[in-house]
Amino acid sequence: VACLAFAAATMGWFQTRSRWYETAILLVAVLLLFRPDLFMDQLHPPYETRPAKDIYAIATQLPADYPLILVIKGANVEGDDIRKTVSVQLGKPGEGRARLSTAGATLTVLGDEVRIGTVRFGSRARRGGFEQGWVVEEIKVESSAPSPHWMYIPGYLLVGLVAFLQRRRMRPAAGGGAMPAAV
Repeated sequence: VACLAFAAATMGWFQTRSRWYETAILLVAVLLLFRPDLFMDQLHPPYETRPAKDIYAIATQLPADYPLILVIKGANVEGDDIRKTVSVQLGKPGEGRARLSTAGATLTVLGDEVRIGTVRFGSRARRGGFEQGWVVEEIKVESSAPSPHWMYIPGYLLVGLVAFLQRRRMRPAAGGGAMPAAV
């Protein structure tokens, strides 16, 4: 449906020649159908921010093989301050400190500040972008936002609206569609 709406918008023809506002409606429908998360993320953010000091409690609560998403900051080799979002997939359920250690990261919690102590070479944490000595600013956990696929409904309704508007102004076929009389 999204490809059909996109083709109709670019050609300027759906069931009949499109007016400018019908083309605009079709392009909005295309965005809704191709990228429903673009609109849903504006209504309900997909992640909530939690303080870094809760890292072990959050790591304990996450299900098996689920990613832990962190925002970390520090200086790179060139001395530039960098802030980036990293993730590491935690293994089997258990205590948070042990799960992070199994993933290859050791963290140091000092009050509200959390630092990455060590990152094991070749570990999931190293591949995930963890850097030794960097500060964990915040933790991102999934929010209870509804599925972005709910945006398909308004997308389909917009395509239906254009179909309805064009159907109303289509010309009837020549001859009125009456059957010829039998001889």
